[in-house]
Amino acid sequence: MNFISVVPNKSFTVESRIPLFRMVFEHELNATAAGTEVVHRVTFSGGLSFLLGRIVGNPLRTGLPITLASLKRLAENGRVAA
Repeated sequence: MNFISVVPNKSFTVESRIPLFRMVFEHELNATAAGTEVVHRVTFSGGLSFLLGRIVGNPLRTGLPITLASLKRLAENGRVAA
């Protein structure tokens, strides 16, 4: 994975590429009255996205809530500079 955009304490975007497939993961940290809101987007593109998106998508759906909760906790404790 490669970082393609970083805005300290606000957001970061990473991408992963293999032939005919690209995954882009966007993460945003937004301060709210209740704490930190974590926004996450995943985009699949390329000729194999119809197949690999399904294969990769299911594990992402399972692990994503855990990952986002950890990112939220780290951001609120001042341990993350996105």
